[in-house]
Amino acid sequence: MIVNVMDLRERPYRWKNICAVVQSATKDNVAEDADQVREGLGVEIDYAERMGITVREAVQWAEGLGGMLTLYLYDAEEESGDEPEGGGEAV
Repeated sequence: MIVNVMDLRERPYRWKNICAVVQSATKDNVAEDADQVREGLGVEIDYAERMGITVREAVQWAEGLGGMLTLYLYDAEEESGDEPEGGGEAV
């Protein structure tokens, strides 16, 4: 179950191809002013990652996992030679 989402993308309007990471929300307990999550409430996922999925798929994936989770969203790493949409030369 997602209890928090951290959107750390530098390109926040790119939703088709992202990197999603989940970690147990208990790791957030050390942050200043954090809501506290009790340890031992079901499965605790140390770290899981999926690359090349949409934001919607990331949320669905994280919701299907056990335990109380923080979902982190990152920009997908672009392969070398890829250009942003609209880039490149006209033919």
